[in-house]
Amino acid sequence: MKDKKVKTYIVEYNMVYIMILSIVLLIIPVLMTWAYYRFTSASFNFDLDNLSGVVSYTLLFVLMILWMVLHEIIHGIAYQVNGAKKENITFGVALEKGIFYCKCGEFINKKNIIISLLSPFILIGVITLIIGYLINSFTLIFLSIVNISGAAGDLAMFGFFIKQDKDLRFKELGDSTTFCLKTKDDLSNKKFITVKIKKVVTDEKEIEEEKEKKVNITKASWIVMIVLILLILLDFIFTLIG
Repeated sequence: MKDKKVKTYIVEYNMVYIMILSIVLLIIPVLMTWAYYRFTSASFNFDLDNLSGVVSYTLLFVLMILWMVLHEIIHGIAYQVNGAKKENITFGVALEKGIFYCKCGEFINKKNIIISLLSPFILIGVITLIIGYLINSFTLIFLSIVNISGAAGDLAMFGFFIKQDKDLRFKELGDSTTFCLKTKDDLSNKKFITVKIKKVVTDEKEIEEEKEKKVNITKASWIVMIVLILLILLDFIFTLIG
């Protein structure tokens, strides 16, 4: 039997499924945390209690943003450690879509994909949540739960990729909500919960992209960030006046 021909597919996330999974991944660790402190003698430590309300909430918000950035940096490191070239790794923010992303602009193998997908979830989700329980840190527990919920797309993709042939090759497109696959497996008529097969690529030029900046932030993201900063400053000012 002759070897099957490798085909290239353009694929996109099923965002409805991922949003539902994100909610589930938020509820589960919240319930775990409630159960842990309800049925053990551990004492919950609100580490930011010694700060004023506005300062503590602002600091928590900033830490949450930095945690999301760290999530993407871990993706990037994992891509490179497993063979991707540094110059093909870019980062971005598209707050209008509710995403931070790390994009691998070259084709990588299945092992690289899976390790990269799971690394942030395990390192600053599961492990830091356990550490948060051990040291009773509200901040660390909160950040870990946010990261676990935010890893819904990663876990959905892990579930998809783990079932694919080992010959599979992967490359991200656009803001990384769309990607392309090279595989001998015929995906044309298959249905998946986590992704949608948009088309079979007939011309490789369809998946070629111009060289990008290392960090890409959309105009809408800048506007959102400026508005949030102004709101925080106004809240701080009103608190001082009051």
